[in-house]
Formats: sequence, C-alpha cells, structure tokens
Amino acid sequence: MSALLGHRATHRILGLLLGGVFLYASWDKIAHPAEFARIVYHYQIVGPSQQIPPLVPNLLAVVLPWVEAVTGTLLIVGLWRREAAVSAALMLVVFLGAVGWALASGIDIQNCGCFSVSAEGRRAGINLLFGDAALLAAALVLARGPRAAAAAALREPAPAPGMAAH
Repeated sequence: MSALLGHRATHRILGLLLGGVFLYASWDKIAHPAEFARIVYHYQIVGPSQQIPPLVPNLLAVVLPWVEAVTGTLLIVGLWRREAAVSAALMLVVFLGAVGWALASGIDIQNCGCFSVSAEGRRAGINLLFGDAALLAAALVLARGPRAAAAAALREPAPAPGMAAH
C-alpha cells in the first residue's frame, strides 16, 4: 500500500482529483461573494458581532474562494503540488472544524457553501464530514509525497568534471 501511495502516478491522479474539487468549489463563491458571505455568517463562527467587525467575514467570503481556486489550479498543474496540498489540508481542517462546530451547536446549515451558494446547496451533516475527511486524507498523501524531479536535482550535487554519473 505504501508503494502505491508513494507512486508518482497516484500523486498525479490525486492532484487532478483534489485540484478539480477545489477549483470547482471556488467558481460559484467567486461569482456570488455576497451569497457566500451570508453562508459564512450562518456558521456563527466569524459572523459580524460586537467583537468582530463585518469586514472580517466579508473579507473571508471574498478571499477564501480565490485561495481555493489557486490551490486547485496548482494541484491540477502539478506546480508546487506539496505546498498546494498543505494549503488544501489546512482549509479542509478548517472546514471540518466549522461543520463540526455547527453540528455540535445545533445550527441547522441548509447549505454548507461547499460547491454552490444557491438554495439547492449541500446540507451540513455527517456525510459532509466524511467527505471532507476523505479529501483531507488525499491532501495529506500529496503533502507527504515525493518532491518534483527538478527540486530533487537541485539538492543533489553535480558530478565533478570528468566524472561519469552513475
């Protein structure tokens, strides 16, 4: 199993799949930031209050989808895949925490804001937690994966002049 998880083809496929999920998840939120901000408020974690000004959740609603889009693009292209996987893993931990908080607090989240900001969005629940946990596992596999060949070549010393490389 370890050999399969460490194989470059596995990492390429996981990068395409996880990157596709993050890129797809960002589209509707980028197109409708005000609707996404309402979903962010509904979680009651960073919604406007006397302690937190409205700028914070509004900024989160505008910036987060772009971070998802960049992360997804990097995973798909394979550029900085490990770093993008770490970014995806961190976001997924935050998403798991937010959904867990909402469920534990009895907040009824009709639309988690994962892929759509419309009324037909996905309901927050245990299935969402399992799905995010599976995505987190994929991100962790990618984050622990092999470095790109170019990065590995930079770490290895060049052979001395006149010496043949083995």
